Amino acid sequence: MNLILIDANEVTSGSCTLSDVRAKHIKTFLHAEPGSTFRIGIINGLQGVAMVTALTETTVSFDVTCTEPSPAPWYDLILALPRPRSLRRILFQSAAMGVRNIYVVGAQKVEKSYFSRHLLREAEYRPVLIDGLMQGKSTHLPQLIVLPKLRDLWDALPKTDTLRLLANPAKIQPEISERSGFPIIAIGPDGGWTEHENQAFFEHGFLPITLGERPLRTDTAAIALPAVVQDRLKFR
Repeated sequence: MNLILIDANEVTSGSCTLSDVRAKHIKTFLHAEPGSTFRIGIINGLQGVAMVTALTETTVSFDVTCTEPSPAPWYDLILALPRPRSLRRILFQSAAMGVRNIYVVGAQKVEKSYFSRHLLREAEYRPVLIDGLMQGKSTHLPQLIVLPKLRDLWDALPKTDTLRLLANPAKIQPEISERSGFPIIAIGPDGGWTEHENQAFFEHGFLPITLGERPLRTDTAAIALPAVVQDRLKFR
C-alpha cells in the first residue's frame, strides 16, 4: 500500500481509528509508532498526511490532514468480460494506472455465465479497485458499468468527441492523434472481437490500435495498451 485510503465517514473531528487489514499494514510494514507519519487519502477526495496518535494490539489511531489534490484519472476502458481471475487482475491494475470508467460488456466469445459471478457485485469488486488505488497513490474510485449486451454500450458512452481506440492484432499501427476528453480503449475477449463486433465499433467512431501481430491475453492487453496510449499522447 503506497497510500492508505479511508472513507470520509471513518474520520471524526480530524481523527480516525482502523482495526482491519489497513491497521495491520500500518503497524507491520510502515512500522508505525506514536508521532510517525504516513500518506493518507480520502476516497474520491484529497490526500495528505496522517500522524499516529495511539496504538493497541489491534488498532491504529491517527490524525488526518488532507489538503492535496489526487492525480486525476485519464482514460476509460471497455472490456469484454474475461474469466473472473483475469478480471480481478485487470481491475486492480487499471485502478492503479488511472482508469476512470470500466465498461464490462458482453461479446459473442464471452461466456454468458460469467455475468452471474460474484466479482461483478459492488461488495466484491470495490475492495479490488481500492487496493489498486492504494498501489497507484490515487483517491479517485473508478466506476464499473456492467452491460451484458454490447449494443447497450453505445448509449452509455460519453457523447463528447474523444479518442476511441479498438484493440486488434495487426502489422501496422495506424496514426492516432490527441483529442479533447478522456481516451476510450476497447479490449476484446481472448478470442478477439468478431467481424460484426469490429464493424459496430468502427461505426461508432473507434480507430484500430495494435501492439503487433501477436494475439495477447486480455489481462496483458488491458495493461499494455493504456501504457502505450499514455506514452504516445502524453496523458497523465
